[in-house]
Amino acid sequence: MTTEAVTLLPEKKQPRLGFYCADEAQANLPGSAGFGGAHIIASVNSMEAFEKALLAPTSTLYILTGTPLTLPTLLKRARDRGKLCVVNMDFLDGLARDRHAVEFLAANGAAGIVSTRSDTLKAAQALGLKTIQRTFAIDTAAVTAAKKSLTQFLPDAVEVLPAMAAPRVGKCLQEVHPDLTIIGGGLIESVKEIEDLLAAGVHAVTTSNPRLWLI
Repeated sequence: MTTEAVTLLPEKKQPRLGFYCADEAQANLPGSAGFGGAHIIASVNSMEAFEKALLAPTSTLYILTGTPLTLPTLLKRARDRGKLCVVNMDFLDGLARDRHAVEFLAANGAAGIVSTRSDTLKAAQALGLKTIQRTFAIDTAAVTAAKKSLTQFLPDAVEVLPAMAAPRVGKCLQEVHPDLTIIGGGLIESVKEIEDLLAAGVHAVTTSNPRLWLI
């Protein structure tokens, strides 16, 4: 990934658990940098969560809330804080999942689009936005379908839900697309789980738990 992340960690580094105790915390994490350079992406599903995310160290926000009236302000406030924002179009109110909606988000500063729909992601890619395709790894058939879909459209990243399935599914997808960024999302409850996912080759995780918005 080439998008430059903004480092919001304080100059005086504080001891943290696990991977986060080293001075060069992000540099020493297994695997390449995640989406936007962040290994932990703050998943924002309410205004209360948005306010907390603005103050959190993580440099990338995953926006799952908003309307055409509120999104311009949300995106501007996040950018003013140095945050990179990717918007999940499957969860927004008042916007169709078409090219016009993608153009609206791009014009208001969204850096990327998340969706299960390849048509939406193709429109985002054509406008120069980063693209994340969500995949629900409920069974082997679903993973096979996800692998097949990548032959028709290749996003910048694939988010695998639940997160614990991401290492296995990611390896399957990377057999064909070795440079594909893999993001794990859903059912993450602890720093240890995040550490294990990163150690297993997942590039980044999304979580809505503010306690886990560490870097």
